[in-house]
Amino acid sequence: MKLSELLPHLIYDFKSEADLIRAIDEISLKFTKEREKIGDYLKDPRLVAAYTAFYLLTNIPKLEEVLKWMPNEWVDELKECDFVDLGAGPGTFSLAWKNLGGKGTYYQVEKSAMMREQGLKLWKGFHSTELFQSGNYTWNNERPKVVLFGHSANEMGSRVAIDYLEKIRPEHVLFIEPGTKSFFSEMLTIREYLLGQKYEVLFPCPNEGKCPLSGKDDWCHQFIYVEQDSEIERISQMARKDRRLLPLTVHAYSRSYKGQNPQERLVRVFPETKFSFEWEVCHQNQIERYQIMKRDLSKSEAKEIGAVLAGAALETELLKSLESYKRVKILKLK
Repeated sequence: MKLSELLPHLIYDFKSEADLIRAIDEISLKFTKEREKIGDYLKDPRLVAAYTAFYLLTNIPKLEEVLKWMPNEWVDELKECDFVDLGAGPGTFSLAWKNLGGKGTYYQVEKSAMMREQGLKLWKGFHSTELFQSGNYTWNNERPKVVLFGHSANEMGSRVAIDYLEKIRPEHVLFIEPGTKSFFSEMLTIREYLLGQKYEVLFPCPNEGKCPLSGKDDWCHQFIYVEQDSEIERISQMARKDRRLLPLTVHAYSRSYKGQNPQERLVRVFPETKFSFEWEVCHQNQIERYQIMKRDLSKSEAKEIGAVLAGAALETELLKSLESYKRVKILKLK
C-alpha cells in the first residue's frame, strides 16, 4: 500500500506534505517528551490521521517480517481463525492481516472513538467485508480466535492484557510490541500467565522453562529490517524517523499448535572485532556468549553472519568452551 492510496481514506485532509510531517513531529514529541499528554492526540483528527498515515504503512511490512519467524503451518492455521485486534488504534494490523490472507471475522477493540472512526473509514475504503468495532466486547467463543497485541499491551499493561485474554480465551496469541526494557518485565508476567493456561510458547523461547533474564537488569528483544515504499521512505527521512531497522518484542503462543522450537536464538549482537563476531544467545533457556571466528568463514559467509539481527534462530557446533564464552561454528541460520 502506498501513501497516495491511503490519503483519501483519512479523516483529515492534509493540505501538503509539510503539513503531514508537522503533525508526525507533534505525535513523536508526545510519545517521547510529553508522555503525560500522550492521550491528547486521540482527540485531534489531524493527529489521528497523521498517526494512521505514518504507522499503518510501516506496520504492514513489519507484520510480514515478523511472520517469517513463525512456523509456516502455524501461520496458515491462524489465517482460518477470527482475528481480534486488541488496542487496534486505526486498525493498522487488521488491514495488514487482511492483506496477508486472513479469512475469518475481524474484531477491533479500541477505546478511542476517533480511532474507531478512522479505522472504520479505512476498512470501508479498502474492504467490503464486515468489521466489528467496540471499546470492549462480550465474546462469542464458538469459533477459534487469534488475538494480536500490536503495540498495545505496553500501553494497557499486563493486568489489563491478561483480563482480555481471560475473557476471549483465544486459540493463538501474537504480541508485536516495543523492544524496550520496561515492557519486557510486563511481557514476562503475561508469559507466565499464558504458560499457566497451558499455552505453548512458539517464539522466541526455546521451551516453556523460566526465562534466564527474569529478575535481571536486562531484556530480550528482536530487530527486523524493513524495506519501505519510496513514498513513506521519503516521509520518514523528512520527519527524521528510522522505520527500516526496528527494535521489537515479539512473542507467540498457541493452545493447539505443537511446534518444535529452535534451541538457540540470538538475543544480542555485540560490535564485531577484527577477528570475530560476538553474540549473546539463548541456548535452551540459558544465556551464552558465542564467538564466531572470521578466519573460518568465506567472504560470503562473513557477510551473511554480519547482517544477522537479534531474533534469528540458529544451530551451532561447539568448537571450544572458554571461561567467558563459547567458540562455535554456525551450521544453520533462519
